[in-house]
Amino acid sequence: MSDRNEQGAPADGAPRSSYFGTLTRVLNVIGTLLILAMAVAVNADVIGRNAFNHPLPGVLEFLGLSIVAIVFLQMANTLREDRHVSNDLIMRAVATSRPKFAAFIYGIFNLVGAALMVLVVIYVWPILAETYRNGYFRGTAGVVEIPIWPFYTAIVFGAAATAVQFALFALREFQRAMRTTGPAR
Repeated sequence: MSDRNEQGAPADGAPRSSYFGTLTRVLNVIGTLLILAMAVAVNADVIGRNAFNHPLPGVLEFLGLSIVAIVFLQMANTLREDRHVSNDLIMRAVATSRPKFAAFIYGIFNLVGAALMVLVVIYVWPILAETYRNGYFRGTAGVVEIPIWPFYTAIVFGAAATAVQFALFALREFQRAMRTTGPAR
């Protein structure tokens, strides 16, 4: 029996919270607040541009940095809550007749996801360190200077949390493959 209902929410009697689950929700909330900040910035820019013929400086730079940060901040919780876009029609059919095999394939899928997220962390970490150390920013000097290291930090933390979530799912699937009854093909 799954610990999730059809919409991906925890089923009745399922564990509702963990420290890691709380962390993914906190990252998700930070991403949501960043979306709100983007909406306020865009509206302020439109009002300034149209009502006062004076656009808000730095909005485009802020939006460009924020979009990627939001994706990574919300990715782990989206994965954890099983709310990502997926098409597993064939694997569901396989799971009906060969549950051990399907669990094993899902485990491999999750390991690949974890590995890809670890690669993101490994690639972005030196960039984060350089942008922090050298004080890189986006915008126009003296007008608006947006430090870019917080956005890279969001990418690193989000990718690391997503890697952990993929690894937890892989472990769960491999355990399911070991205990599931039925053909082991």
